[in-house]
Amino acid sequence: MSEVSEKELSDIELCYKAMGLSFSDNPEQVEKTYRKLKDEYGKAMRSPDLGERTTASENLKQLEELFTTITGSLIYKDYAREYEKYKAEKAEQLAERKQKQQQQPVIKEVMVNCPYCKKPIPPKLKVCLYCHGKILTPMEQMMAKVFSTKNLVIMTVVVVLVIAGVVLISNPRLLGR
Repeated sequence: MSEVSEKELSDIELCYKAMGLSFSDNPEQVEKTYRKLKDEYGKAMRSPDLGERTTASENLKQLEELFTTITGSLIYKDYAREYEKYKAEKAEQLAERKQKQQQQPVIKEVMVNCPYCKKPIPPKLKVCLYCHGKILTPMEQMMAKVFSTKNLVIMTVVVVLVIAGVVLISNPRLLGR
């Protein structure tokens, strides 16, 4: 920063403040503010009031000087160069991201409803995200139905009765006859 004197730096900062800008505003913001103020003063110059036209003319001249001072400074030019590099990098990164997105096919996972709370969930889950109910595969569902506690008790009773019947039929003496 040896090339830029303290006086030039303070002059440029004052120019930014006079335009309603911050010293850290990017070149796009500086130009946008300049165009906006220029349009405002241009509208005021078309006013039927002579005093307003005179004030607008003076403000427009001052705005031109401020803008010329800012854009002609080494600080602004360096910042503008760096800002352009930054914008180019961002644009390149955005283009790369878009290209990657276009190359990768979008696969939307089909959702299924939870058997308990009926909310949509991914089909590969073992436990519902919402109600924490255990999600069973069709085979597990069948096994749960076939081997429920009620069915196991019924099957045990039937098996015992069948065995008792087979034993009684094969050994009629057990009946006491």
